[in-house]
Amino acid sequence: MALVRYVALGLSALGLALAHAAGSAQSTQGGQGVQPAVPMPSSTVEVVSPHAPISSAPRRGASRRGTLAFRSRLHAYARVLGDGCASGAYVDLGERRFVCEEFVTYTREPEAAVHVPAVREGELLPHRYAFVRFDGTPGYGRPEDYFVGDYSESYGEGFGLVVTSQRVVDGIGFLRLRRGTYITDDSVRFARGSDFVGTHLSAGATTSFAWVRARSTSLRARPNGRVTRRLGRRDVVMVAAVEGTNARLVDGGYVRLADLNRVEVTEPPAGVGDAERWIDVSVTEQVLVAYEGRTPVFATLVSTGADRPGSATPIGSFHVWAKLATSDMDDLERSDVSSNYLIEGVPWVQYFEGSNALHAAFWHDDFGTRRSHGCVNLSPTDARFLYDFTRPDVPAGYEAVIPFTDEPRTVVRVRP
Repeated sequence: MALVRYVALGLSALGLALAHAAGSAQSTQGGQGVQPAVPMPSSTVEVVSPHAPISSAPRRGASRRGTLAFRSRLHAYARVLGDGCASGAYVDLGERRFVCEEFVTYTREPEAAVHVPAVREGELLPHRYAFVRFDGTPGYGRPEDYFVGDYSESYGEGFGLVVTSQRVVDGIGFLRLRRGTYITDDSVRFARGSDFVGTHLSAGATTSFAWVRARSTSLRARPNGRVTRRLGRRDVVMVAAVEGTNARLVDGGYVRLADLNRVEVTEPPAGVGDAERWIDVSVTEQVLVAYEGRTPVFATLVSTGADRPGSATPIGSFHVWAKLATSDMDDLERSDVSSNYLIEGVPWVQYFEGSNALHAAFWHDDFGTRRSHGCVNLSPTDARFLYDFTRPDVPAGYEAVIPFTDEPRTVVRVRP
């Protein structure tokens, strides 16, 4: 998706854009302007404000470095003076990251933080997601308001909402949403997410393979010859050679190139180191390959921007400039479209160009086909893997990280 709101992490779109722009200007400043340290009650702090913002320096107007997860307990290196906080002090978390003292409390408890978003064992997704079935579905401040028709919000068809709990009142099932309102359980459908998983490549493994695009694809004895059998969607085939508009398979037979999502090994972009991790996305093939230097280590199917005006995924080489555990995505400000979308809590988000990102898509299973608003859609399992694979790293206890330009940032190359 390309049009995004960052309210899920307490980051405004303007704030993130300014943070991205300021990162370059401040990347070499380090601790410049940091005031002397003052006594600290303890060397551990607990985050007491949801989505507590991290700044690049202990002062008002410093660029954003990310956000902290609620209730995380983190090591505090120092307490330093600075303007912009009610107490007049910030906590130095190291790595040029500072949090206003009002968002944390000092504690004698041991450090404790987890990587977010947390996913329960056996689950694909960090939250329970529901999609609205009917346009104008009402949301109620409390279940009892349903019985008198007193609703406080309404949701469009297809809106994706995070569900936190459910209950039954007078025989009617209600779902409590993350935003605090309630909807009836018969007004939504639940999303499970695709269980598709890409291929991890072992050292020396062949990369001359492809996934079959369609549900019934012809395998022919020779190009344009008789059909010997049918291949199923996402069957994996080994390609021996490309001959014109056909692929000759290792096991014999021919398949049209147009019926395959082929894995193509390419050279790294200029400036990528011998062991540096980077990402290659082919719009034509709808395939993503992750590399370490010249070595491909992972390949999978994606969905890039749909073939319609305003939805193309940008072509070029970019750096991951922000990573968010989850983000709300919508185009609710647009009035030039027939219908708007809203999806809450999209997980494992990596912005690489403006508001275009790699992220999990749990609302479809069409990987290998163009269909997004400009982002690179991944299956939940693949998005989670790539979130950990790329740089910058997101430490335990952090919900989002925005790196300086002098820090490791993974290159994402998108090509036609």
